[in-house]
Amino acid sequence: MPKRSYHRVLDEHLHVLISQGNHEAYVRLKKRYRYHCLTLCKELMSQYFITGINTHELISVCDSCFLPIVKKFDPTQTSFFSFWKNTTLHYIMQYMVENGYIIPGESFKSPVSLDQTFEDKHSFYDVICERDDEQIKKRKISEIKNILSRHKDEFSSSETTLLKFVLEGYSIADLEYSGVMRKSALYLTFNSAVEKLKNIIKNVKTNKR
Repeated sequence: MPKRSYHRVLDEHLHVLISQGNHEAYVRLKKRYRYHCLTLCKELMSQYFITGINTHELISVCDSCFLPIVKKFDPTQTSFFSFWKNTTLHYIMQYMVENGYIIPGESFKSPVSLDQTFEDKHSFYDVICERDDEQIKKRKISEIKNILSRHKDEFSSSETTLLKFVLEGYSIADLEYSGVMRKSALYLTFNSAVEKLKNIIKNVKTNKR
């Protein structure tokens, strides 16, 4: 049996103290996991940046689920770190699926960097933006549809369908309610589609130089 690391031993020691009612041990353990929390949230934001959810929200989810994780942890089954990460990831993904694009009828929010441009120097944020007047918005949406049409072989049928629905003004919450696909699959499929779209646009920009 492999020797347990210092960090695992310390986590389990603090957990034992917590089970005995030692609040200082709980504070110390939570402080130890603050760094892991920030790292996990940043990693997820880099992968799922298009949800309209920010890092502070994910950190709040981490904070709110930490005590339940401490209570449920069984040191005979796994390390505290593994249990914490897997369980926290589950809570965060559930929160992202349930709260990404939750306002029906509104255009989706995009925290994508403004320097990631579409053709004719239109930024991703400019494509669908409440500040645009209706004519400009329609023109830009049309341009994105043209990009999808020219590169249709690079998207699955599900990805293409979801992108077209969103470009027509449907929110992810609308599509979830419609039952077009399972909630988790809906979120992941849309995220994959947007990532492909970004890469296509980046290549178009590179080739024009």
